[in-house]
Amino acid sequence: MNYLVIKKGQKAFSLVELMVAMVIGLFLLSGIASSYISSKKSSVHRDQVSLLEDNGRLALEVITRSLEHVGYSPVSGVFLENPFIENLADVVAETCPDGSVNVVNTGIFRVAADDDALVQDTIGVMYYGSDDVFTDCAGNTMDAVVPVGCRLPDSPLTEAAKIYNSFFINNADNTLMCSGSRSPAPVVIADGVENIQFLYGIENNDDGAVDRYVNATDINADAADNLDWAAVVNVQVAILVRSLKPVKNVAESESFTLLDTVVVAPNDRFQRAVFSTTVHLHNRL
Repeated sequence: MNYLVIKKGQKAFSLVELMVAMVIGLFLLSGIASSYISSKKSSVHRDQVSLLEDNGRLALEVITRSLEHVGYSPVSGVFLENPFIENLADVVAETCPDGSVNVVNTGIFRVAADDDALVQDTIGVMYYGSDDVFTDCAGNTMDAVVPVGCRLPDSPLTEAAKIYNSFFINNADNTLMCSGSRSPAPVVIADGVENIQFLYGIENNDDGAVDRYVNATDINADAADNLDWAAVVNVQVAILVRSLKPVKNVAESESFTLLDTVVVAPNDRFQRAVFSTTVHLHNRL
């Protein structure tokens, strides 16, 4: 048989002491849990803001790279009078001298326009390809044989040497999309992009400086007032990017100014930021 032996002088904890110890332990655990949760939230917020900034920079970088090529021609005397896509009919698939085709799918492009219904803009541009410039906005390459397979030595560039790019927002999942000459379908450039706006710098007096900024609607509607796409010498770009996860403690609605447009964001907990740049069209000067 087993017997419980209590030595003389041994003292057990009372019920009150045990309850006090449990309460103190709960307070300590609560503090540790609260600190962990706060640290976790801060970490998620930092990660989301960092990702937001990366997406914003990437979107502007790809758009800028494409716009810097606007109107480019590697052949002296060959000049693109209008390097912007005004109509979808401007995008034409042509056969190069080597038998390759410069445009894979003509149905994926967007024109340079203000989309009032969706409160966001689209843009479409073009330039001639060469041994140095032979990729579309998605990074797909032309089938280069003799300069992009579309020009014979010492002869002018053919229409088949043109590279087309256009950018727009996919509203279904807030992504910046790019349609390129060598792409069978639009591809995602950056996530979390909710809105994009463009303004075009017009130069009318041959001094190389911008006289005023207008949107695509102004240019299309007022060609008689010396407003046409051939007079565009730089482009202002602004995009609204949001975090991929809700990170704010409380929901709030904010207003953001993107060039000539005010965008009112939904009442939610997503973090947002505006990224903008001005791209000089060096091939237009």
